[in-house]
Amino acid sequence: MRRGEVVAGTRTALVTGASKGIGRCYALQLAELGYNVLMVSLTISDLAKTATEVAKVNNKVWVRYLCKDMATMTAAEELFAWTEQEGIKIDVLINNAQASASGVTLADHTTEQFDLAVYSGLYATFYYMKACYPYLKESKGSVINFASGAGLFGNYGQCAYAAAKEGIRGLSRVAATEW
Repeated sequence: MRRGEVVAGTRTALVTGASKGIGRCYALQLAELGYNVLMVSLTISDLAKTATEVAKVNNKVWVRYLCKDMATMTAAEELFAWTEQEGIKIDVLINNAQASASGVTLADHTTEQFDLAVYSGLYATFYYMKACYPYLKESKGSVINFASGAGLFGNYGQCAYAAAKEGIRGLSRVAATEW
């Protein structure tokens, strides 16, 4: 087997924000490619729907609902302790999760709205990368972090989202150099 080649059921991807949108698409596509998929999300009803779809493609799917304080090192460590207990080895980490108060101008943005974007995006990405690193090092795995053009172009009403995504872009560059 060549590096990067997938044999059905032998590699596992963890997808954050897997309940809808890009995360949902990644979960489905990875299942079609033969990956086992661990899906995490804050939206339990959408997560259950997506998990049902993924299970139709590949029956090795795990679902973990995360409470609103998912962006803590403790939450990430607990998730990876659970994967270890279950014998799940992570080969790919996809940091897609992001919440924000889009459409709110910089002048009207509250600290709480800013925190929502920074904690659900930048901090969650940092924590998941840090907690997953030992597994990825062992498997010679990969990390895919999502940034956005919102930071590059300064999209109206997306100050916190843009700041978080630009932070993720910088964090990804550092990880690429160090790892």
